[in-house]
Amino acid sequence: MPRVSPEQALAMAQAAKAAAEAASDTGTAQSVDDEVTANVRRPAGPFLRPDRPVAGPAATASRAGGAGGGATQSPPGGRPGALGAPPPVGPSEFSVRPGPDASRRDRKPGWLSAAILRVGDIPIRAVYGIGAAIATMIIVVLIFILFSGDKPGDPVRVDPARAGGAAPPGVRPKPTPTPIAVPPVPSAKAMTLFTGTGTPIASYVLDRTAGISYPQYGTPWAKTIKAPFSAAQKAGSARQSQALIASGPVPVAVAKQPTTYDGFRKLAAKAAKWSLRYQPAGSKFTWTVSQQPRYNLGWVLGYKVTYVQGGKRHSSQAYVIVVSTAKKKPAMLFATVPDTRQALYHDLNMLFWTARAI
Repeated sequence: MPRVSPEQALAMAQAAKAAAEAASDTGTAQSVDDEVTANVRRPAGPFLRPDRPVAGPAATASRAGGAGGGATQSPPGGRPGALGAPPPVGPSEFSVRPGPDASRRDRKPGWLSAAILRVGDIPIRAVYGIGAAIATMIIVVLIFILFSGDKPGDPVRVDPARAGGAAPPGVRPKPTPTPIAVPPVPSAKAMTLFTGTGTPIASYVLDRTAGISYPQYGTPWAKTIKAPFSAAQKAGSARQSQALIASGPVPVAVAKQPTTYDGFRKLAAKAAKWSLRYQPAGSKFTWTVSQQPRYNLGWVLGYKVTYVQGGKRHSSQAYVIVVSTAKKKPAMLFATVPDTRQALYHDLNMLFWTARAI
């Protein structure tokens, strides 16, 4: 039996299918199929290239028929017979050519594609670790760049004139006043009795906000408003030589009212330190009174401050009286008289004798 190539077998199958369609009208389809089946075999030898002429008995017979001038018989329908030699197959019809996908697969991937493929094989933990290391390196580099000009070993100097603002030409900056140093409160110190007649009492102050009552003196004293006090009177207009008497709730924090004299002494010490804001800065401080008040539970403290004012040495006498009241906070009565008004010193004694809770 002659050997048949795959291309010939395909052509023969197509011819047989066409013959079967043509023979369906004459009843010969079954015989044609049997004949095609009998003549088609799987070739045992090597395949021939499709673009070369097929050598074999069929091809020889075809060439012999052409040389003898004979025509190849065709089955009904005018198609080539199944048993005859298949028509010549050209390279343009059955040649296998690589498509665009095959050529693309044959090409080697670029460096970017290869890198992406390799990254996909890396475990996710390794990717996070590498990313964290890169971020840390970037932060460290930025820190060195930003702070490369700082030298921790160099001392920083501050110009006092620039720190407090430039002073006008020819004007020396004022020295910072020294805070008033307050020594410990004495446990007991009797009040000094000042000589003189003092100022006549015009009426009495009823400070219902603080819950305390005391004398309202006549001239040169006059009522005034002085924050944060709820009632006040003063003598003189100039601040340097002005005397002041004022009352109000204790202006310092109080968790609850003391219940002993010792507790009120400590509270009066805080109130006395608060009252130093009405004294010249840099004054020297001395306690003059530390005793119980004449009425009610409380404590009385007196002090003297000395200072330089207008190139002269001056002093002031001051009293702080703290008494228990029915209010949330105890009442405080504060009085200060400068040495330019020594005739009013006796009014301090009168405050001690008459101040009481209401």
